[in-house]
Amino acid sequence: MKKIRFIDLFSGCGGLTEAFLNNKKFIPLKIIDNDKFCYQTTINRLKKIKFKNPEKIAHLEDISSPKTINSFKKIQSDIVIGGPPCQAYSVAGRIRDKHGMKKDYRNYLFESFLKVISYSQPNYFVMENVPGILSANPGNIKVTVRIKKETDKIKYFIPENLSDCVFDLSKYGVPQKRKRVIIFGVNKKLKNFKEISEKFYKTLRFFESKKVVTVQDAIGDLEKLFPLNEITKIKGRKFSHKVNSKKLDHTPRFHNERDIKIFKLLADDIETKKFKYKTVKELQKLYTKIVGKKSNIHKYYVLRKDEPSNLIPSHLYKDGLRHIHYDSKQARSITVREAARLQSFPDDFEFIGPMTQQYKMIGNAVPPKFSEYLLKTILELY
Repeated sequence: MKKIRFIDLFSGCGGLTEAFLNNKKFIPLKIIDNDKFCYQTTINRLKKIKFKNPEKIAHLEDISSPKTINSFKKIQSDIVIGGPPCQAYSVAGRIRDKHGMKKDYRNYLFESFLKVISYSQPNYFVMENVPGILSANPGNIKVTVRIKKETDKIKYFIPENLSDCVFDLSKYGVPQKRKRVIIFGVNKKLKNFKEISEKFYKTLRFFESKKVVTVQDAIGDLEKLFPLNEITKIKGRKFSHKVNSKKLDHTPRFHNERDIKIFKLLADDIETKKFKYKTVKELQKLYTKIVGKKSNIHKYYVLRKDEPSNLIPSHLYKDGLRHIHYDSKQARSITVREAARLQSFPDDFEFIGPMTQQYKMIGNAVPPKFSEYLLKTILELY
């Protein structure tokens, strides 16, 4: 079988790329992101997988710049994968922003993605994004209408109703409640391009499983990290919990005494099945009582050990209040390694950068486990 050449745009730390890099049927031509920590992480991963000259594969570039886009005129690929930044499309982001994210430049980065498609002329492309893209309406024109118009212009076929392209990633072995829109484009120069599109979606749906991977399945075997009797300082950094010297990415972020008490209270409430703080209203009241401020959203959430995790977001870099460990004795939020496992990253995947940036990369990533099923689906087309 001829090697399949691929490009990854807006690659992040490499969750979507992971399965493709580990399959010898695929050759990476170019992997691009404009974040230096994502770039360094990708370089490190390429070295780990034994790629020669990783600097020729991974690039730290602004994908929206004309120089970068024009460089693809000389690069012919078989498939382009990627996910333009989703923050402008997320419902949560629109709630927080006073303009509803309508003025955010990231609303239009899909145009850069499709411009590369028009130059590189792959047989297929896969664009991944949040379900919020279906309702995003910058300039009072729906993003999905804009995407359909642009794909028609460059002669690529995508489904008419993108609402049918939403996938629940927990059905693909990902221990997390995470839904994503998968837009699969087919070059109209191919015969039976509509049938190819139908086969892609039918095959990807076929791989869905009723078996659920729970939080405990994913992180239950990791070392328990209990609160220390007193705050410890190591190399100027404060620690409130046990430090895992063998696995630094499985060391909790620092928590103050107030948060530790809240975490213990909420996790114990679930363990003992009292469920006093199960409703949003009760959690909001608790937050106001302890912090002295009101919040329109509830700030706390304890992971249920016998269910998939709630969404792992990039916001995790700010705090872990909505990702509290289910064990009340540990009284902490999840570690970087636990977040990575809930996103289905393998344990040998190393994230380069400060802890905050590691959380952000993980939250923005496509779960590698889902990437495996995308790859299997694509191979069915060859």
